[in-house]
Amino acid sequence: MTRMNELRGEAPSLVAVRDLRTMWRIAAALLITLGPLSILVIRAVMPYWTTDSPASIVSQSLAHQTTLDFMVWSGLFFTPVLLLSVAAIACVARRGSPVLATIGGGLGFIGWSMGATTVNMDYLVSQMGASGFDQSTIMHIGDALQNSTFAAVGGIIWLIGHILGMILTGIALGRAGIINWWVAGALMVSQPFHFIAAVIIPSRLLDVTLGWGLTTVASAFVSVAILRMANDQWDLGPAARIRSTR
Repeated sequence: MTRMNELRGEAPSLVAVRDLRTMWRIAAALLITLGPLSILVIRAVMPYWTTDSPASIVSQSLAHQTTLDFMVWSGLFFTPVLLLSVAAIACVARRGSPVLATIGGGLGFIGWSMGATTVNMDYLVSQMGASGFDQSTIMHIGDALQNSTFAAVGGIIWLIGHILGMILTGIALGRAGIINWWVAGALMVSQPFHFIAAVIIPSRLLDVTLGWGLTTVASAFVSVAILRMANDQWDLGPAARIRSTR
């Protein structure tokens, strides 16, 4: 046998890869609940409501500068957490309902990404107020920014994406058997309730109970289901890699 044949006959040397599925599973469970919980806190404490007039929003915000600053700074936490939670909850449903999970997760992620690119009135009012600008000036600048075509397009994508995405994700979780259908149904109706409370029937109480409150509670059920999963149910185990001979 030649040396070439001997080399061909040798079995490759395999290196074990660390199994991080437990860490990923726990991280996903935390993110899935922390995302909507962060928004729930903001919706509960913000000093104005979405249907208030621009003048009222600016005046109420300036009158509660500390609360507004909290909302602005907390955005550094809840914005990435919310986006990661959308990806995580879609990942949970992907093995049982891959198509719906992909569409729902994709719509939700794109929707919330658009929400982050549109005009942040809280930041605008906070910084201009701290810099000594009067209410009238802040209101006119904010109105010009919010009524731009860019803001309108981003707002429409955000509105459709995060509501329809949550509905489809809820269906995907139910079909995948991750949660009971009554929990999936609660998740599906929660964002339509949020829209009703924010736009049609202005109500903070409705939003923090049947809107974002219901989203948070249903998401917590998903998190508990993930924590109870075996790693093999969560994902495939790591594949050993061939040891480099160089």
